[in-house]
Amino acid sequence: MDAYPAEYLRHELPLITLYGLGHQSASSTSSSTASWNPSPGATIIRELPIVSVSFADSLRDEFHRADGTEFPWNGTGNPQRQGLIGFKFSTVGDSFIFPRRKAAPAAQTPGEELSNPLSTNSSTNSELHSTLSPLSPTSPLFPDGLFSTSWMSKHQQHVPSVLLCFFDLKADLSISHHQDDQLKTEIGRVKTALSRSGYRTRLAVVILSDEGSSEIEERVSNLRRTTGLDPKTSFFTLSKPRTQAEITAFVCNTLVALQPVCIDYYRDLTKHSRRKKNRGYIPAPTGSNAKGTSQSLTTSGWHARYEFKQGIFAEFRQEMDAAERHFAFAIDELFNAEGVLESTPIWSLRWTEARILADITAMRVLRCQLWRGLTSGAAESWSNYRDRTRALVDRRGKGSDTYGYAAWESRWSQIMAELINRAEVPAFQVKPISSVVGSEEEDDYVAINISATPEKAYANMERLVPFQILHHPGYWYRMAHRWAVERYRRIKSLPSDDRSMPGDQNSSQLRDRSNSFDVYLVSPPHEELPAGSLTNDKIEAQILSLGEMAEYEFDLRKQFRFKSLLALQRAHVLAEAGSHQSARQALLPVWTDMAWRSEGWWDLAGEVILNLYKLAVKLEEQRLCAELKWEMLCKVFGNLFHSIFTGPHVGDRSGQVALHLEAKTRLSPISVTFCFASEDAHVGDVVPCQLTLAFTSVAKDTTLEVGSVVISLGGGTCRIRIGHSKAEVLKSLQDLELVDIAVSSDRQERAIDARADLRITDKKISVLNFGLQLRNVGEIEATEVCIDAAIDSFPVQCRYHPASLTTSFWWIDSGKGLYERSLDRDDTLAIDVLPKPPRVQLKLSEPSTQYFTSEDVVLSLVVVNEESEPVRGSIKVDASAEVLTALNIRWKSSQDAVKDSEEEEVVQEFGTIGPLDKAVYELCIRTPAEPATAVLSFSIDYTVGEDRDTTINKAARFGFDFVRPVDAMFELFPRLDDEAWPSFFSMPVAARDEEVVDGIRQKWVLSTQIASLAHGPLLIEDVALVVSKTGENIVCEMPTKRKIGAAVSADKEGSHIEIPFFTRRRSLDDRRSTPLSLELHVTWRRQESAAGPLATTVIPVPTFQMPPAEPRLLCTASALDFKSTAETIANTRTVKYTIENPSVHFLTFSLAMDASDQFAFSGPKLRSISLTPLSRVTVGYRIMLLSTESGKWVFPALKVTDSYFNKTLRVVPAGPGVKMEDRKSDAAGSSSNIGVWVPIGASHEA
Repeated sequence: MDAYPAEYLRHELPLITLYGLGHQSASSTSSSTASWNPSPGATIIRELPIVSVSFADSLRDEFHRADGTEFPWNGTGNPQRQGLIGFKFSTVGDSFIFPRRKAAPAAQTPGEELSNPLSTNSSTNSELHSTLSPLSPTSPLFPDGLFSTSWMSKHQQHVPSVLLCFFDLKADLSISHHQDDQLKTEIGRVKTALSRSGYRTRLAVVILSDEGSSEIEERVSNLRRTTGLDPKTSFFTLSKPRTQAEITAFVCNTLVALQPVCIDYYRDLTKHSRRKKNRGYIPAPTGSNAKGTSQSLTTSGWHARYEFKQGIFAEFRQEMDAAERHFAFAIDELFNAEGVLESTPIWSLRWTEARILADITAMRVLRCQLWRGLTSGAAESWSNYRDRTRALVDRRGKGSDTYGYAAWESRWSQIMAELINRAEVPAFQVKPISSVVGSEEEDDYVAINISATPEKAYANMERLVPFQILHHPGYWYRMAHRWAVERYRRIKSLPSDDRSMPGDQNSSQLRDRSNSFDVYLVSPPHEELPAGSLTNDKIEAQILSLGEMAEYEFDLRKQFRFKSLLALQRAHVLAEAGSHQSARQALLPVWTDMAWRSEGWWDLAGEVILNLYKLAVKLEEQRLCAELKWEMLCKVFGNLFHSIFTGPHVGDRSGQVALHLEAKTRLSPISVTFCFASEDAHVGDVVPCQLTLAFTSVAKDTTLEVGSVVISLGGGTCRIRIGHSKAEVLKSLQDLELVDIAVSSDRQERAIDARADLRITDKKISVLNFGLQLRNVGEIEATEVCIDAAIDSFPVQCRYHPASLTTSFWWIDSGKGLYERSLDRDDTLAIDVLPKPPRVQLKLSEPSTQYFTSEDVVLSLVVVNEESEPVRGSIKVDASAEVLTALNIRWKSSQDAVKDSEEEEVVQEFGTIGPLDKAVYELCIRTPAEPATAVLSFSIDYTVGEDRDTTINKAARFGFDFVRPVDAMFELFPRLDDEAWPSFFSMPVAARDEEVVDGIRQKWVLSTQIASLAHGPLLIEDVALVVSKTGENIVCEMPTKRKIGAAVSADKEGSHIEIPFFTRRRSLDDRRSTPLSLELHVTWRRQESAAGPLATTVIPVPTFQMPPAEPRLLCTASALDFKSTAETIANTRTVKYTIENPSVHFLTFSLAMDASDQFAFSGPKLRSISLTPLSRVTVGYRIMLLSTESGKWVFPALKVTDSYFNKTLRVVPAGPGVKMEDRKSDAAGSSSNIGVWVPIGASHEA
């Protein structure tokens, strides 16, 4: 954009003049040097001295730091305060001079003045216009000029929107009244001068003071009232700031207050321009038209002028949408059929001025659109204006085939790139590579966009063309670079006569030349490229600069191919200019890292190599020439380098440093492949290997001699070196013999040597076969092949990595030639070396069908040696940490068990086991208490015979399921305790140290049905009932172990056991329900081993809720051991009902026994019983069956009701011969769930 005036390019910011704050600093004056020196107009002279407060310089510098000239061209504004726009500042001392507003009237001759002084019909117009108006004869635009940079300078540097006046206020009381009067007078004078100047500049005042006090505040308030200034927008005070932060805050607050004032000022100027445009006529110029003028500015030109002004004022207001609209209207006025560009002769300077204004207006349209984020709109506007300009140049200019138009195309593309950079479009913001590498954020993902996302107006379109999508600046710099090269080409293509000096040609030739060339913003041909000159340093520098900027943008977005292409074009320009060293520096990185080599773009890769080779020859860099020749030998380039050399020249290698090349970064004329014949093999086997060498050179009938080939296997643990040994006849396939070379013990590698004829030709390949004996277990991979050769007296060491060594064929000699056999696997560079197959077997001797919990198990492991030689080694038991936590494992010969869960191995060494012999080792395991599944891995590491270095491994896995041997079902029944209850009136006295448990003891029976889960019979020795958990308010009394001695099995009914126990509450007042958790410990052994070890299995009993201490009714029946003497006695049984009152209250119950047709009873039918606290009463009934031949269950219906609470007690069975059964009510409506067995004669209890 340097070709255009700087005033046209600046972004418009509201201008604020700092008046009375000292003189402008050197840094600020240099940036605001005016290119227009206007005639002086209204002047404001300051009578008071410049402010002298201590912080005046800091305040002035802080205002200038808020200057928005360098802000990005987007809507972010001032970074210190959100919503604050940018401003531009100028500083003046004790006087301020406005530019002259109206042009001076035209001078008149004495004859014209006295001819008719009273006549009012004079043809001369005496109305005065602006000094920059095309209507003023003294204006540079008179009579038909469109616009000039002077108008831009006027509003950018000379006429501020706000005159910010600074005054200081002293705290001296002796002169306070006099100073206040001076300030009032001075402010009034400035206001009057501004109103008489004719400009709309606003006034604002800042009062500064080094001291803060109530008197100062009162004086400031008086000044504000007297001057009539608004304290919110035009009157500010700053007293004694303590820190720089306070000054910064004051500046921000002041600018926030002045922002609407500045916007209102430029809005008034917009209204003034709009009124002048809408008046409907063109005023007459001041005075008469000058002689020789052909025409005045057209109506369309005036409209374009006013639209451009309104767009500028909208930019001052930062209203970019309105500015874009006015600029677009201005472009339409310039390009329409009656516009300046269509009506002005192309030879006129006015046509050039109009083109400049059109370019600037279009540039401002792009800036407005980028400001608003309309990226696709900006791309389309750029393309549309280019098309309009090209059509205009083709129609009215010298055509678009001139070097001047190419220069404009380059300039227009560069403008777009610079606008995108200044706008800091968010889609294209990426971190420079130099700031990311090595930092903490290096691994952070940063999205890189090549183009911006279209806005909504374009996103709904079905298909977008490329010019409707905005690309990053590198794209535009590249386009500018291409047009700059085209400009250079076109000027070079001109004949030397057209580029000769004007004095060397006649007038007709000069006229023809002026009509043939477009010199818009470019030099004429004799200055662009004089005849006899081959280069233009300025154009070449421009081409290189555009190329470098494009490379930077493409490299920033990781588009390395575009960067390489631009570097190649830049090297062309440098080479043509004779800068061979610079061209080499530009091309060398491209050649080193170019992706075209690996992607097969041989035309571009060959061009890079050829150009770099030519530069290396001119710079006499023999080493670089040799490296390039090595790549130029490759056949992929065809005959591109055929004229340079015919083959590799081998000279004296002595004293030369070898060229170290990598096949993955350089092309090589020697193709190398390697493969193993099989996918896997065992230790000690000899595996066939094949190495192929091929000379893929463009040179015909050429033989290359390779000095040696080194193959690295297993990351350098094995190196095979094949040296060159010339044979009488060169064979295509050679079988090699490998020889192990002794190496020092400190080098952990295996060295192997072999010899072969390593001459290779371009007509056939060389195949080398050899066998490699495998020694170590694991994967062996060919990691590198290095060949030694020579070119141009330089030794070459070229290394080939796995990516270039892979092959899928194995070459076989058929006697008539070589043919390929396919290898059916993906990875032919690696082989899996398996351990030597083990011949030692490991098995369990007589394993059990079931393993139970809480049992001591002994596993007999049998080690069988099937090797032909004796073996010795160790057995290792591997298990997970969870298994070791649950099991207690140890070898029977060792007393140490695995107790730490982190110790995951148990090792048993075994001695020598002869061939076909076996040994037995016992492993003791304590099974877990809960059912579980465990897997034990047994590993045998052994050596055979005298070979102690080769360890062979045999592994076996055994799974074990540990199950519970027995299970049980439980029922809890209450029983009547025979122990006498304590008396409520005589409580027992406990000893001093004894715990007093004064609750009533209750008897219970746990009915247990024990069943076997084992496949075979088990012998239960004893059982024990243990309390696992109970509440704190109850005490349990458990019996000792009960000897059982019964055998149980899965196919028989289980053993039934009743275990009584007692509970007692700690307090008589406790009425809570209490949970009781019990465990049944069953001690058992396997029946087949009568003397075997005992094991105890813990069976958890479901938790029982012990009922609270409340009254209850227990039913018992008499024992059946009495002898019957008569028939009437034999069919009777005594039933007892015991009523318990464990509370501390007196209770009364009523008893009622219902009659039944099944039995007769003797006893009270109705009765009332009173119970004292802590007492119980038993009521007996004799039951006799009626008309039956055998025993029978009868269900007496006794109803016991609490007389006070009217609650009926539930009858609970409490002994043998009594059961509970769910029964329906009979016809009378009574029912009983308690059944009693009454026998007849010798019948037994059911």
